[in-house]
Amino acid sequence: MSDPTENGAVTPCCNICGGRAFGDTYGRPDSAFLRTNVRCLSCDSLERHRLLFEWLDRNKFFEKDLKILHLAPEPCLARFFSGRYGSSYRCGDVDTEQYRNIPTIEQIDLCRDLTGFEKRSFDLVIHNHVLEHLPCDYADVARQLHALVRPGGYHIFALPFLPGGYREHIGVLDQAERSRLFGQVDHMRIFSPHDLADTLGSVLPISASYDATELVPRERLREINIPECCWFGFNNNALFILPGDRPAMPTRSVCLIPALAMPAIPRQRTVDRGGKDILFVSGNGIGQGHLTRQLAVARHLPNGFSAAFLTMSYSAAIAQSLGFSVHFLPHHLATGEESVEWNRRLTHEIELLLDARGSKTLVYDLNFVFDGLIDVLKRRAWLKTMWIRRAMWPQHHADYLGASVHFDMVAEPGEFSREYDLGPTRGEAYKARLVAPVLLTDPGDRLEKDAARATLCLPQEATILLLDIGRTSNPDLARRHEEIAERLLRRPGLHLVEFVSALSSSLSSKEIAPNRSKIVAYPAFRFSKAWDGAILRSSYNAFHESIVGSVPTLFVPDETSDMDRQIDRARWAEDHQVGLRLLGSDTGNELEAKLDRLLCEDTRSRLAAACDRLTSSSGGWRNGAVEIAELLTGA
Repeated sequence: MSDPTENGAVTPCCNICGGRAFGDTYGRPDSAFLRTNVRCLSCDSLERHRLLFEWLDRNKFFEKDLKILHLAPEPCLARFFSGRYGSSYRCGDVDTEQYRNIPTIEQIDLCRDLTGFEKRSFDLVIHNHVLEHLPCDYADVARQLHALVRPGGYHIFALPFLPGGYREHIGVLDQAERSRLFGQVDHMRIFSPHDLADTLGSVLPISASYDATELVPRERLREINIPECCWFGFNNNALFILPGDRPAMPTRSVCLIPALAMPAIPRQRTVDRGGKDILFVSGNGIGQGHLTRQLAVARHLPNGFSAAFLTMSYSAAIAQSLGFSVHFLPHHLATGEESVEWNRRLTHEIELLLDARGSKTLVYDLNFVFDGLIDVLKRRAWLKTMWIRRAMWPQHHADYLGASVHFDMVAEPGEFSREYDLGPTRGEAYKARLVAPVLLTDPGDRLEKDAARATLCLPQEATILLLDIGRTSNPDLARRHEEIAERLLRRPGLHLVEFVSALSSSLSSKEIAPNRSKIVAYPAFRFSKAWDGAILRSSYNAFHESIVGSVPTLFVPDETSDMDRQIDRARWAEDHQVGLRLLGSDTGNELEAKLDRLLCEDTRSRLAAACDRLTSSSGGWRNGAVEIAELLTGA
């Protein structure tokens, strides 16, 4: 157990050897994986070794007789395993000369020798930072290693990660170039959080997310010197713990968005959940705003309530990754169906879901209410129903407001720029239940700057800007995104971060650069402290998440006619000095001037302070998602 210091802080202690002094990691100066104050000076253990040891100890593995295969064995673990398990512990590496202090080391070439091992013969198969070194097909090796684990046993390993997508080069390559691409001169490849599901995830049954606090409590992680930057998201010290009774995939197959492949729902018997199941229905297509608001509500439902989603958003798997049941139904413009036929199918599939889950409540989020949904509401008048209807509509959507008669309740998420809303919902506000702005990410859930940057593999010292205006069906904004990216990448000392969809293909070599990171992250604003400023569309979610999170932001409105009045949100932000505004007409010198303002440290400080004052002046931060959840459940 670690000891408290005089000021109450905990002095870290190595849980393997009891050492209390920590230093920097070894490695060449050009390695991308050097870290400070994490290597135990007594036994050389690193974060991943202490986490592995702690998990095994907490789950009482050391009280069992185990047969272990340990590859590229770390001496800090090998000494303990060898002493505890004797001949039942086997360890090996292709280069045994570097393990002279481990007398039982065997020469094992993973590219050739695994066929000589009996399948299902080990309780634990352990390898840390091994797959990236192999001069052969890593997928075949990973699959063979997994096959060695007995039912009830575990395949445990760690990998290094860098942003920019998976890349590999087994042939001859200049050392400087290999280090640039893979982070280290002896790496044949590098894995990336961006496409892990499509690489290692197509071979082994890995999870869609990572949270070390699910393995070991936070307090204990601190006690054994595992920094917070290692806790969340796939990182260089994330521990993959795969049960041996979950088989490896026989071949590589791309399945980034499992929800897209879900079959039509079969007829099932009704499940009685005591009326505590809620079905969320949303649209969106390429976007995810409506789905995100519903997820915010679902995550705040009280214990005992369950939720499922039917969505037209191509980001359906986001809900699935958060633990919810999801059904994906593409809009008829995507399927080519006639509108009438598609609405019949919408009615049918909603009713199948309601019956299968025994749902008594339905929540809808989209401006336009489809005839297929209206038919459900008419036929099932006993349903408790809510329409989550945000403000700032364009005027020509006024005719859609009449659909409110089909719902028991209309909830309007709060809008900071409400005073600038001259659209049709303003005259209907008296019919709605106005709540605070709905956010997916509570301010307390946001990682601190250093931890967020480390989790996303971002440089700690650089000025970092997030640019995220191109993930839209608007081609003008997609072009604008690339134009701004080119201008920013020419500025010295600046690191550019861009979000990419999990649906994206692998990145081109042009998009892999030392000062450019493309990442998949959801919920994205959990990492908002990682960047010094942002350039975002003034869509509902991005606008409010940025302001509540005090992120200095240059807002770029989507000015197409069918969108919400993003241009008025951006104008309000600039008028109230909580954001900057960039219009489509701002080009050339005007564009450069706006970028200069965002990159000015004084400007960013003023914007962040104004955001803080805005939140404080409204009585402190509140999340409308909590209020909506309470309205739905009577909590």
